[in-house]
Amino acid sequence: MSKKDDIKKKLESASDALESAAENVTDKVEDAADALKEKAEDAADALKEKAEDAADALKEKAEDAAETLKEKAEDAADALIGDDPEDGKKKKHSRTPEEERERALKSAARRKKFKYGTLATLITLIVIAVIVGINVICNMLDERYNWNIDLTTKNLYEIDPQTSEYLKKINQDIKLTMLANESVFENRSDLRVLSETLSNFKAESNGHIEVEYVDPQTHPEIQKTYLQDTNASVSYGSIVVTCGELVKVVPFTDLINSKNDYDYSTGQQIQTVEFIGEQSLMSAIIGVTDLNPIKIGMIDKFNDNTIYDEVEEGCFQRIRDILTKNNYEVESIDIATEELSSDYDVLVLCAPCADLNEAQITKLSDFLNNDGKCGKNLIYFSTPYKHTATTKLDEFLALWGISFDNSIVIESDSAKAQLVQTALSLRPLSNVPVVAVQTDTSLNENYPVGSIPIVAPNSCPINLLFTENSGRNTYPLLTTSDSCCLYDLDNAEGFDPETAVKDKYNVAVLAEQNFFSGGDSYKSSLIAFGSSLLFDYQVAGNSSSYDNANYLITMINKLSGKENVFTVTSKSLDQAKLTISDGSAILIRNITIFVIPLFVGFLGILVYVRRRNK
Repeated sequence: MSKKDDIKKKLESASDALESAAENVTDKVEDAADALKEKAEDAADALKEKAEDAADALKEKAEDAAETLKEKAEDAADALIGDDPEDGKKKKHSRTPEEERERALKSAARRKKFKYGTLATLITLIVIAVIVGINVICNMLDERYNWNIDLTTKNLYEIDPQTSEYLKKINQDIKLTMLANESVFENRSDLRVLSETLSNFKAESNGHIEVEYVDPQTHPEIQKTYLQDTNASVSYGSIVVTCGELVKVVPFTDLINSKNDYDYSTGQQIQTVEFIGEQSLMSAIIGVTDLNPIKIGMIDKFNDNTIYDEVEEGCFQRIRDILTKNNYEVESIDIATEELSSDYDVLVLCAPCADLNEAQITKLSDFLNNDGKCGKNLIYFSTPYKHTATTKLDEFLALWGISFDNSIVIESDSAKAQLVQTALSLRPLSNVPVVAVQTDTSLNENYPVGSIPIVAPNSCPINLLFTENSGRNTYPLLTTSDSCCLYDLDNAEGFDPETAVKDKYNVAVLAEQNFFSGGDSYKSSLIAFGSSLLFDYQVAGNSSSYDNANYLITMINKLSGKENVFTVTSKSLDQAKLTISDGSAILIRNITIFVIPLFVGFLGILVYVRRRNK
């Protein structure tokens, strides 16, 4: 067993132990709550008994005192009005049997009324005390375990099961600091999903996640503190994720995504709002708990000048954003002045519009060879916007069994074609093909094929020069339908998609170099895409319509062996509104403001009168 496997096994054992400990803590909390409840009930019973005894004693003393006072009052009355004018002697008042019986009945009624009134008061106080105690206990447990029921049809306030499973395995203390006033989430229904998600994260982490709300308007020093720690923009509504000395900032735009789409059939702007915070927060949490992030070098400069055409600039930025948000450590590289360090696991060569020289091609070859140990990867994006011929780069790719035609793949079948809006095009591109993922290729085996399409706007076709040659093998990754044709960039006159030759074309391929030594296998890979526009800023940013970004990150995760990676589907916050007439609104208002309170008041008066007359 290698050292890495041994470490991984120990980490898994530690994770299992921590999970078991977390379950024990949960059991102890529940046992403590039950014990507290039993003690509260016992204390309530004891209090009830003592109160009844005290009430009985007080009642007896009160009755005796009342009886004595009454007798003295009667004697005093007799002394004042009981003189006999005939013999001048006082007559002492004597009661008839009827008067004595009436007196006894009234005394018994007074004692009964006092007894039941006192007992009812004590029972009311005890019930209130028990309810308050249970409420306090339930609030404590709800804060710890977030005992809420999500009644929304879209399960807006629930987190994904894989998120919950990952959070339960966390064994490091993490703090989520929301830079906003907590009342904002209580007053706005469209933001409540964020506060509920934070509560769920805290509840599912077995006490390892702490959530705090800090208003930067009343505590401006908090922004300066995090700015020094992260060297990133920290604005209102951002969430700062910290674990030890590692800090990541999730901006508000990565929590709630609002975008405008143009409906060309109606000529109207359509605004959609999505909650993407769960995916963003999980990426940040994984980022601050990953002590050994995978490094990716993006070759984007040549002697301090960008190597891609301005059309591809947005594509380059989107690819970088995708990698960064998925916790890859991304660095820019000037291929003319910098060496390609072996610290990088993956290199990205993004749509060079001019050729590389011999020395730069050698750098790429040496990086992939890695002193004979292989284990390195290069992702190459072609472009239809080349300024000059790329002869040397084409020769390098040919050694790996890859070549490109100077043309663009077009979908001739209108039923299959997509209308795709890109960042720089004034109108959407038509006849864009939808591509199929070749799941029989090992690099695609983790991709979850779903209903969202992957599109290939302005992609060059890729030819496989061989399937196997001297230890190198080639495989298709993304292919079009067989109803596609080629738009020749060198001879575009007279192009007619109806009469053009139809065929299936590759828009992404994999080339592998395998090396065996002493029973061990070593492998380096080169992945080529027909165009960086597959990851245009608009295309890759529209996750609800196109799955291009998800495919890219799933493929790179598999390529680099990255673990603890998953994708959480965004949730639409567009709500259906119930419209009622003015008359209905007035009726509902009158019922809630007048009818219900008056009815409750009437019942109260009725109960009071009936109890008073008993």
